[in-house]
Amino acid sequence: MVEVLAKNKDRSLRYEQTYNILNFENKLRGLEERPDYPKDKPWYFRPGKDTLVDYNIISNVDMKEHHFAAPEKRPEPGQKERERGKAIKVAPQREYNIVSNRYVEHHDAKEEANMEIQKAEAAKEFWKTRDYDPIRGQFYDNDKEKTFVEERDANAKVHGKDQVKKLPQTV
Repeated sequence: MVEVLAKNKDRSLRYEQTYNILNFENKLRGLEERPDYPKDKPWYFRPGKDTLVDYNIISNVDMKEHHFAAPEKRPEPGQKERERGKAIKVAPQREYNIVSNRYVEHHDAKEEANMEIQKAEAAKEFWKTRDYDPIRGQFYDNDKEKTFVEERDANAKVHGKDQVKKLPQTV
């Protein structure tokens, strides 16, 4: 039983922290002189620093003073202190103004072009699935309707002749 518990404890220490998260006591106390004593677990973020700024983004205190790691394990500050101030970026002029709902230049021509494109796309989607008008009872395309009527008339001329051949000769 003790051997099984020891194996389970060893297995858990491979994947878990080596300290108790409630009271921060070292779980491996007394085993420091053993050759297989585990090394500190690596920090799994970017090597060195986790951020590009040299201050804690929550407290705004310099990383030299306010950091989660021990003082000797804290990352070195990056570049020299930058001059504070606002970096103003001017956005490029956009083609369409969403506030006025208008194009900045040539509004009417661009609106007309957009409407033509939308109509063409809608017509393309419409004709993908529609071929026959059930209300009028004919095809939308006049050429297709004409071809259908001609085929129907040709079939009506020979309709039933095959059935007559099946009747006995006495009839």
